[in-house]
Amino acid sequence: MTESRPPLPASRSIRPALALLAGLGVTVLIVFFGVTISTLAALRGVDPKSYVAPAWVYPTHMVISFFGALAGGFTTARVTTGHSLFTTLVLALILLMSALTPVLRHAPSAPGQPEWYALSLVIASPLGALLGGILERRRSRASSTAAV
Repeated sequence: MTESRPPLPASRSIRPALALLAGLGVTVLIVFFGVTISTLAALRGVDPKSYVAPAWVYPTHMVISFFGALAGGFTTARVTTGHSLFTTLVLALILLMSALTPVLRHAPSAPGQPEWYALSLVIASPLGALLGGILERRRSRASSTAAV
């Protein structure tokens, strides 16, 4: 008769990896839908071929990107509760590099896009992710001390 083996322990790296994917997914969903809705609102009644974004569109997109990153950082920190904020830092670095790439490549800006927009995304996105992670940790720490 053969002896059954005990189950293998779950990998310690799977939870942070899933947390990172969850944070990226939340960020992408919020930014995608928010930017799409605001762009469609700006396009209302305008010929798309000659579209130049109004002045309010880019600040709105920046705020949407900040709150999307904030929610992604919060999600990442929430999934990795009990661990360090390293995974949230990795999310912030991913967002930093994705926003920094067009700046480093000197990509041409869209018509009507202000000069400060690309650089502000480089600052706002990683800060939002880090702030979301810190807010979640502060919230979880406050709720754990209240429960005691």
